[in-house]
This record gives sequence, C-alpha cells and structure tokens, in this order.
Amino acid sequence: MPDGTGATRDEIHRAMEALTVGELLKLKQFAAWRMRAVARAACGRTWEDLLGEAKLAILTGAASRGSGRRWKESLDLVTQLAGAMRSISSHWKRDFDEQEPELESEIPVHNEDGNGVSPIDGAVSRAPSQERDLVAGEQWNLIVTRCRDDLAATQVLEGLSQGMTSSEIMNGSTLTRWEYQQATGRIRRRARDLE
Repeated sequence: MPDGTGATRDEIHRAMEALTVGELLKLKQFAAWRMRAVARAACGRTWEDLLGEAKLAILTGAASRGSGRRWKESLDLVTQLAGAMRSISSHWKRDFDEQEPELESEIPVHNEDGNGVSPIDGAVSRAPSQERDLVAGEQWNLIVTRCRDDLAATQVLEGLSQGMTSSEIMNGSTLTRWEYQQATGRIRRRARDLE
C-alpha cells in the first residue's frame, strides 16, 4: 500500500486473484455460516452473492473516498473480506421485516426418501372443518328456533351472532345483568338438550 493512503483498486484486484484455495475455502465457509445466520433475511441470496458483494465493497472503497469499504492496512485480505461480509449480512438482517409472510418456496422441504414435499400439504389446519361448521350452524339454528318465544334469549342470541360482548348486548337492549344471566342460562339448557 503506497505511502499510507491505502491499497489501489489494481492492488486489491491482484490480491483477490492471488487468494489460495485454502483462503477461498475459508471465505466460502464464513460466507455460508453468515447466510445461515441471516436465514430468511437472505431473500434468496447465496453465500456467493455475499462474497461477491464484499469484494465489490472493498474494490469500490479503493476507487472512491465516499462509498465502499476502505482497506485497513493492518489487515490481510481474508480478514477484510470477512469483515465486509459480516457488515453486509448484518445490514440484510437489520433491514429485513421478520413479520413478512413466509413464502412456500422459502420453506425447506425434505422427506425420509430425500424427495421434495410441500410442508403446506401436510400442515394441520386449526380452523374447524367444513363438516364441523355445518353441524355448528345446524345446532345454532335449532337453538335459535327453540328460543324464538323467549325475547331475552332472542336478544342475547342476536347479539352473539353479531360478535357483541355481554356488555354490548345489555347496552343495546333493555336487559339488566340479571336478565342477561337468566337468558344465557336458558340458552345453555336448550343447547344441552340437543346433545
């Protein structure tokens, strides 16, 4: 590095070309390790992309004073590149929104045979089945029918069907707390009779 001003772009390029197989392997392993650390924040980028961006950052830093990564004279190229990869991957992780939905294509898929399978195909839904929804709807209709002559129970059922809380039902009708509790008790008894 001439007169303390840092390496030139040509010097850095020659140093990159002169990296040994062992040094390249070390950089590959470090880049792969960093990619595992950033996980989804990699957004499809590979260890090769990370290493390439690190090389570009160091070359850009030598060519301009305002951008890129400056060569630190006390460090060897492998350490420089590792530092650049650490910094770049940390920025990827920091800038990534963890709340972003995960795509099916981002989920690793392997079964015992080594064949690819979609984890979504075997996922268990927490939502009720269509059959259960149908049975619940039929039971709801039977309860409503059994309560049609009970004004307080009808008001409670109407409020519940609209997703209202007990306070909202009482405020929206003429029911007192005691009348509300009595009506819900009658509804429960009529629902038990269905079983």
